[in-house]
Amino acid sequence: MPAQHLLTCTNGHLDEFPYTLWVHRGAKCPSAESPDLKMRDANVGRSVGSTIICQACAASRGMAEAQGSKGREKLPQTCRSRHPHLGAFYPGCQARPVLIMMGASNLWFPSTQSIIVMPRSDAEKKEVLADHLRVELGIDQIKQFGDQIPVIRALASARNIDVSGLADADIAAAVAEVLAPPESEEAREERRANWDPIELLIPEWRYLQKPALFPEQQNNTGLMVTEMQRGPDLHPYIARVVGVNRMKRVNAVLGFTRLDEMDRVNDLASRLVDLTRNGKPAWVPATEDRGEGIFLQFDLDAVAKWEVRVEGTALWEAHRESHRRNFARRFSETSKIVNPDTRLPSPRYWLVHTFSHILIREMAMYSGYGAASLTERIYAWSEAPQREAAAGLLICTTASDSEGTLGGLVALSEPGRLQGIVLSALRRAARCSSDPVCAMRTPADPEDFLHGAACHTCCFASETSCEKANRFLDRRLLIDIPTANGPTVPGFFGSAHGI
Repeated sequence: MPAQHLLTCTNGHLDEFPYTLWVHRGAKCPSAESPDLKMRDANVGRSVGSTIICQACAASRGMAEAQGSKGREKLPQTCRSRHPHLGAFYPGCQARPVLIMMGASNLWFPSTQSIIVMPRSDAEKKEVLADHLRVELGIDQIKQFGDQIPVIRALASARNIDVSGLADADIAAAVAEVLAPPESEEAREERRANWDPIELLIPEWRYLQKPALFPEQQNNTGLMVTEMQRGPDLHPYIARVVGVNRMKRVNAVLGFTRLDEMDRVNDLASRLVDLTRNGKPAWVPATEDRGEGIFLQFDLDAVAKWEVRVEGTALWEAHRESHRRNFARRFSETSKIVNPDTRLPSPRYWLVHTFSHILIREMAMYSGYGAASLTERIYAWSEAPQREAAAGLLICTTASDSEGTLGGLVALSEPGRLQGIVLSALRRAARCSSDPVCAMRTPADPEDFLHGAACHTCCFASETSCEKANRFLDRRLLIDIPTANGPTVPGFFGSAHGI
């Protein structure tokens, strides 16, 4: 049976545990050059209670001593910088090793990103053309034919790069961008540090705001959406309904971390473990799933006015303080360099996220898909430079099968069915079998949980459905829930009795 103890560090290195040095407290065995060791497990299934015994000199030492901050002081103070998945050592790591168990939940955190494939406008084609030329044609070909735009256009078309609708000047500008001197490492790191994952969602949101483009959808994107009529009884704060008849979602694995699960892939670049030895692969593992979904857009003006009211409440301040305490207490060295206030989602995100969860639970009873098969995609951010405000959600289901899914979810976007589902979901959210405990749950010092009136009975979804691991949820932001005491907040949809 393999030994279950390993050494790792926050930079993602992984190494064997030095049992011989451990049992002899950093010295050599006085009786043998390479002594045989024996592990005695005092607690079945709990290897941290094991004792290591040297068969040659009878020295022994328990593995429990290697645990915690005090145990870390007794371990090697320098990391050997080993990446076993690459079969190589990378010297120079300054992080201190820590004991970890084989199969522990914090041994491997994948860093992934996903996008929905959308048709590109001519402006968007210009923005990404240089990247496509660099990857598909290569620097050498572009240097050779860079001054012959018709040749570049032909080569691009042969590699399935869409250059239709682009003038020669646009292609020439992209060629010049490819041949420009490379960006400095400092500039690249600064741009990476300032990157926000919202940037991946902005093109999707903008496309869904342009129903005039829907009839002209490009079949090669695998996307087919339909602007649906609103039912007369649908709540007026739900401004638009879009049925996503067909969609294609790409999920990419960019790397992984150990010990620390970073909020964003760019939190600290050195802690994202590369998948290849060259450090900058031309491709990463990805899956392409096909499916369907329903997009709901909230009334943006109503959301903005409601958000201003919520930000001044005692409940929102309690959530803010709890989030700060949660950041301060994380077993994460990466979180120390992050300002927690920059990572607290705005009230509108809590609103849309909570609504998404109750809708997933309700739709699972009508769509023919289990709740674990439905996933959410939240578009909720305030107005900022170079981006407009957003408040909406996409509930979708996808499968790796080339035919996608069966249409049971998008069928619920029909006006008569959807308004009944929304009404039923909001009414269910008004009650929870754990009330009044759930309805009154508000974090107070020293508590640091990241949800309010939400639990497994009323709001929580499966791990495969939620993009935030069941954090940032509170039913009180949806509807007015009467509580005997504690802070109150105006529910966006008003009273459950008036819905």
